[in-house]
Amino acid sequence: MASLETNGTRIAYQQFGEGPDLIMVHGLAANRAFWFTGLAPLLRDHFRLTLYDLRGHGYSAMPETGYSSSSQAEDLAALLDHLGIDKAPIVAHSFGGAVALEFAVKYPDRVSHLALLDAKINRLQPTLKLSDCAHLTPFEQELVAEATDIDWEAEDQIGLKFLEAVAERRLAGIQTEVQNDFVPFADRRGNGRDAKHWLKLLRETTAKEEFLSTSGASPEQIATLPMPVLLMYGEYSRVQKSGERLRELLPRAEYVLVPNAGHFFPARSPRVVLKSLKPFLGLASHTDEASSPASHIHVAASPFP
Repeated sequence: MASLETNGTRIAYQQFGEGPDLIMVHGLAANRAFWFTGLAPLLRDHFRLTLYDLRGHGYSAMPETGYSSSSQAEDLAALLDHLGIDKAPIVAHSFGGAVALEFAVKYPDRVSHLALLDAKINRLQPTLKLSDCAHLTPFEQELVAEATDIDWEAEDQIGLKFLEAVAERRLAGIQTEVQNDFVPFADRRGNGRDAKHWLKLLRETTAKEEFLSTSGASPEQIATLPMPVLLMYGEYSRVQKSGERLRELLPRAEYVLVPNAGHFFPARSPRVVLKSLKPFLGLASHTDEASSPASHIHVAASPFP
């Protein structure tokens, strides 16, 4: 495992595959292994992949500060400088999408294509309450019902609270049956190291406040992005408001709604992502059903391979 000392921290990364460069950025409470569940193996024959752990995640260091999407965009810039990558496409999920978006706004000449997979952009979607969630997975329904010590309705950022509560339950030895879904920390295997690491990050650094910062790129700055943009959101995702707002700001972006899918569809259904990602990145012929340069929705036949 390679690492880079930069911006007061250490960033762990790895590269593999053959071809032009492609950067992949994971979301909160995950690490670069998130991409190993499907997308990275499917892309390694076409690209030299660069995967890294966000600061405070995986094998990257856990400094006291520097966790906002804007700050972490500078980590990404330093990593690309270190690797000698001047320009490349970026594929990013969830909070990683916010980091990639900030990077693209700051360094538009360094991003050839930007694919945002269920990215929540705090500037565009500053709150996310339980009442905003039209769909909860069976796991989340059980969590809300059992964790009666939490005032769920009072939480302004329900997604972050879910992750914290799942980690706490994992360390307490409380297991909830998870079927047909990807849930961080809920795996029965292992000793709960990832859950412990996540709670330490939230409680011993400024990460929790910074993850929720709304001081990122303005709507006006986002609207100036010159590169092709792919927006993919799950039908049941609770961050669709971010996608809809991005679609308004970037009318030439390609918008893909993945049916019967939630937030973690890149891990759950990587071949569905690949179906849109390959033509977007120029790996296959692409038939534009709408023919218009305006935004359009491609609906995959099924979210499952």
